[in-house]
Amino acid sequence: MKRAVIMKARPIPLAVGMLTMMCVSAPASEVQSGELSIKSVQGMATYSTDHSTWAALKPGMVLAKGAELKTGPDATADLEFEYSGTALRLRPDSVLELAKMDEVVAEENVIVDTRLNLKAGSLIGSQCKLARPSTFTITTPNGSATIRGTEYLVTAAGAVICFRGEVAVNASRQGSPVSAEVPAGFSFNPATGQVTATASANLVSSSHDIQAVRDDSDKFGTGGDRFNHLDDCDGDHGHDHDVSPHKGHHHDHDHDHDDNHGHDHGDDHGNDHGGGFH
Repeated sequence: MKRAVIMKARPIPLAVGMLTMMCVSAPASEVQSGELSIKSVQGMATYSTDHSTWAALKPGMVLAKGAELKTGPDATADLEFEYSGTALRLRPDSVLELAKMDEVVAEENVIVDTRLNLKAGSLIGSQCKLARPSTFTITTPNGSATIRGTEYLVTAAGAVICFRGEVAVNASRQGSPVSAEVPAGFSFNPATGQVTATASANLVSSSHDIQAVRDDSDKFGTGGDRFNHLDDCDGDHGHDHDVSPHKGHHHDHDHDHDDNHGHDHGDDHGNDHGGGFH
């Protein structure tokens, strides 16, 4: 007589079971490439997709990751990164490479990861405040500037002016790393590694460009879950940490930078020496 063999089922540990369910049900993420739209061009500007062959840059063009843009003397190019809520003006004698323009899409969530290499010249930008963990970074030969829902100017020499919001700067000075937070109305001088009050002359000279990118950025007021919506891209630019190019600083009373936060205020001429502002 044969004996029946009974197999006893072993319980699956709870942690293993939950992990298996998560792996099965987790939504697949998809990495897409963002696009850059050329809004307008003044003067002579060119672009290249292979870093060797150059053609005229014209309004209405759409460029992808890897392209490089170049402006001639007295030329500007107005750029729009709609996927990240970014409006830029590339200023005269500038070279900009579109190094990374990623959108990671998972169901209704979108994470934006953008990196631009500013090889020469300068740019002015207006950025919708991105929802974490999205990032928008401008690298220069000497460091990088991480943009945080901001209006700003960055030069290839590493100088940064913040007109609204805040910019995080990482640089190198005499072989040593330098990190700084640059609030509205202040500038980072790469020659000294210091954050100082922005010279009035620099505010006034940038006012036309700032207004241009500000107007372009107003249309990004409905950016879905990738943007934070609290007064960041709704066309209302009069809130705390706003700086008027003509009237100087305007701070919310809760963010007075006259207290001791390590910022060297200096005088109005502190940014004119070695800061790379033009």
